Amino acid sequence: MPFINRVKLNICATDYVVTSEDSTEYMREVGSEVDHAMRVLLDSDPRISTTMAAVLTALTNADRARKAEAAADNLRQQMKEYLDDNTRTRQELERLRREVQELRGRHHDGPAK
Repeated sequence: MPFINRVKLNICATDYVVTSEDSTEYMREVGSEVDHAMRVLLDSDPRISTTMAAVLTALTNADRARKAEAAADNLRQQMKEYLDDNTRTRQELERLRREVQELRGRHHDGPAK
């Protein structure tokens, strides 16, 4: 059973106790990123409430996560295509090597009578 870490994060002057299998250092870094993003929004417009900043930050992070997942999927597909191409090239190389060996054998045996 994985170890669960608990850490208290302060985001926009509110404390949150978060539990995760991730390290406390990682959770603090994530909390700091969220706090910073929300504060930037709050400082940019006095009409933005903490709730609005939280929702906008969540939307931004969800958008980034989806785009990162799409980019990762694209890279996985490219890698698969490169590996498939490599496999086909190796098979063709083996076929050509066998053909060269066969031709060398024919040449060594002399012309057919």
